[in-house]
Amino acid sequence: MAWKQVKALAIPIDVTVDNATFTDAALKRFQTKAVDGYDLLLLEAINRAGVGTVKIITDDMDYSVVPGIQIFTSNKYVIPDAVVQKKLVVR
Repeated sequence: MAWKQVKALAIPIDVTVDNATFTDAALKRFQTKAVDGYDLLLLEAINRAGVGTVKIITDDMDYSVVPGIQIFTSNKYVIPDAVVQKKLVVR
């Protein structure tokens, strides 16, 4: 049931990481975002897709430091930080 809801609300994007422009942009993001390489590529792909407000379902706490996105998580380390920052939304 939950996966059907995600599929109904999500916008799938096609991404091929095959050029220097894409990877250079992801590496530039590395200078300002404390995320790992895979996350850099994913964020760049989302950015290029132009899907509007970025909403990510993840337990990867790297995303909690990326401004301008919404994350949906059950990560026990991210939730208390969100409370302190007054960013927690309970649904």
